[in-house]
Amino acid sequence: MSDTLTYLDQALEKGERELACLQAGEVEEAEKLAFDRGRLMEEAWRMRDVETAGLLKEKLLRLQQLQGQLTSEAKRLHETLREDLLKAKQETRRFSGYKGSVKPTPIASKFIDKRS
Repeated sequence: MSDTLTYLDQALEKGERELACLQAGEVEEAEKLAFDRGRLMEEAWRMRDVETAGLLKEKLLRLQQLQGQLTSEAKRLHETLREDLLKAKQETRRFSGYKGSVKPTPIASKFIDKRS
């Protein structure tokens, strides 16, 4: 019983750290924490018993709320990344438009004697 609640408490802690990492833009660290959080939740679910359903329900509802926050933060990051990629694509198009109008300057002038 206490092991199950301990696992869920650890999962909540990992989820809060994961949210902080997402907000800071540390996606790789958030991914590691997400896998750890999932493992802890699976272990807690495997060890559950009927007598502690009320206590587990409270923790699981807090985890559900945290998951909603994580999802909204991930969607925000996804949208930011999409906008950045779109801007980069537009810049590439803009720069490629100048390709034909810019002529390279020769290193040596045709009026200078190249043999001396």
